[in-house]
Amino acid sequence: MLSTWRLLRALPRPVQILIAGTFVNKAGTYIVPYLTIVLMRDFRLSPVEAGLAVAAYGFGSLVSIFAGGQTADRLGRRSTMLLSLFGSGFLALCLGFAPNLRAFVLLLLGFGFLADLFQPAASAIVTDLVPKEQRKVGFAGLRLAINLGFAAGVVVGGFLVDWDWRFLFWGDGMSTLAYGLVILFFISETRPLGREGEVAESPFQDRPFLRLVAASAAFPFLMFAVMTVLPITLTEGASYPSRTYGYIVGLNGLLVAILELPVAARLPTASRLSLAASGLAVAAVGVALNGAPPDRSVYVIAILLVTAGEIVMMPQLSAAVADWAPRLSRGRYISLFQSSWTFAKATSPLLFLPLRARLGDRLFWPLLGASAFPAFILLLTLGHEDRARRHGHPDDLPEASVECRAEA
Repeated sequence: MLSTWRLLRALPRPVQILIAGTFVNKAGTYIVPYLTIVLMRDFRLSPVEAGLAVAAYGFGSLVSIFAGGQTADRLGRRSTMLLSLFGSGFLALCLGFAPNLRAFVLLLLGFGFLADLFQPAASAIVTDLVPKEQRKVGFAGLRLAINLGFAAGVVVGGFLVDWDWRFLFWGDGMSTLAYGLVILFFISETRPLGREGEVAESPFQDRPFLRLVAASAAFPFLMFAVMTVLPITLTEGASYPSRTYGYIVGLNGLLVAILELPVAARLPTASRLSLAASGLAVAAVGVALNGAPPDRSVYVIAILLVTAGEIVMMPQLSAAVADWAPRLSRGRYISLFQSSWTFAKATSPLLFLPLRARLGDRLFWPLLGASAFPAFILLLTLGHEDRARRHGHPDDLPEASVECRAEA
């Protein structure tokens, strides 16, 4: 932990504040891990109906990510984050007062759009302010806050959902509004100013980057299966209470928070996509293990493998994306990368909940783990594009400190 603290203190002050605010927000993130349970238990929906409702939230998030990249590059990082956090915080509170299923789903769609609007902007702030050689540490610090907050939030949420589902949404809304206040009072604009003749580039015309996004998409599908299907496997298939899922998945967030930053700082940069591929393989084995005969220790081992893969994979991928992104297009590049997460959020419940109901846990989870193999191969083949990009931009240093607009 001392090593982690030293690494965090070496980051720019605004990035430290961003990390602290992210922790406040994620400590109150209760909605996604327990949304499937709420829809199936409290609103009495079938797996297909619950999948459709969660997909409404996910597709709102997918549009949000793309819009967030555009607004972060055009309007600024800070303005985008304020719109997202205050808007989604208000809608989360409203969800807790929803009088019926129709109102709940409509609010959920709006919440999904606003909730993830801030993500490309937050990652762009890290890219703007942190030198290239430290970016994997900066992103690991941001993920530390996300996972440490999630580890606390998912455990508390397990008790709240068995008490009254409305408390999930009220707690999430209050923590999101608190994060908005942190951005409002403590973060200035960091968007770089354009140089003469410099134009923004489109990530959709960058074929190597598109292949990287395609390869990175496998891991979000694994993780959102853990978020949306594993609660049903544990509560219905293995007859454990909801809080057991909270303990098991909270272990993931806690270990990532403790280990990811110091591990990322020590892993070599030269082979980062090969490391990402190995992390994906380990996570896939962990996901497949959830198909073993029901036993609490097996589920713990499975989440430990998923966690190990995540710790190795995610900082390497995030740093690669940040380095590949041109200066004026960072929000758009980051948003396209992050869209794989929101696409998985939108489609995985729609696909996986009915599929798990049809196949059963013993077949569903191993097949899901095996589906990551093509992405593993693609990541291994992308290493030379990564090295060429890094050698082609040796002067890509953060310039926000001298070119930013102070709008706080």
